[in-house]
Amino acid sequence: MAPSHDCTSTNLSSIATLSFSRIIFFHLRAIAWNGSFRGRGFPFLDHRVVEFARRVPLNYRLKGLKEKFVLRESAKDLIPPELARSPKQPSRAPISRCFLGNHSKSYTEELLSDDYIREAGYFDYQKIRKLIEKCQKQEGFLLSERENMALVGIISTQLLHRLFINDFPQLPIKDPVTIRVFRA
Repeated sequence: MAPSHDCTSTNLSSIATLSFSRIIFFHLRAIAWNGSFRGRGFPFLDHRVVEFARRVPLNYRLKGLKEKFVLRESAKDLIPPELARSPKQPSRAPISRCFLGNHSKSYTEELLSDDYIREAGYFDYQKIRKLIEKCQKQEGFLLSERENMALVGIISTQLLHRLFINDFPQLPIKDPVTIRVFRA
C-alpha cells in the first residue's frame, strides 16, 4: 500500500518526525504515576503503528466526522458497542486533586475561603462551597471535566483579583516634566 499524500498524512509524518510521540509518552507515564496506576505501554506511539496509520487512506481514517474509523471498525467485535461509539476524551491532569487534595496549598484555601470569595464579589460563595465540599468528600477528586474547569476558573479569577486589585502597588501619578509635540 503506497503512502497517502494528503494533509493529514503530512501532519502525521511531521509529528512522528519531530519525536512528538516521545513527549506524549513521558506525559502519559507521568499521568500514570500520579494517578497511581501502571501504564503497560502505549502502542499508538510505536513508530510502526504511526507508519501504518500514515499509509491508510484518509477516507478510512476519518469517515465524515467520525474519527478513528479503522480502529473502531476493527475493534467493534472486541469491545462493548457503547465504547466503540463513544467520542474521544482527553487525558487530563488531576486538577482538583492538586488544589483540594490531601497536599493542597494554604494559598488555595485562602483564595477559596468564604470571606475572600465574598470580598472579591465575582462568584456565588454558596455554590462554590458546594463544589469544594463535593471535592473534599471525594478526597480531592471531582467527577467531571466541567467541574475541574470551573475550579480552575474560580482559583484563577481569585488569584488575579488578589494580584491586580488587592495587592497591586499604588504608584503616584506625576505630571510630565517635559512635553514634546511632533509635527508632520
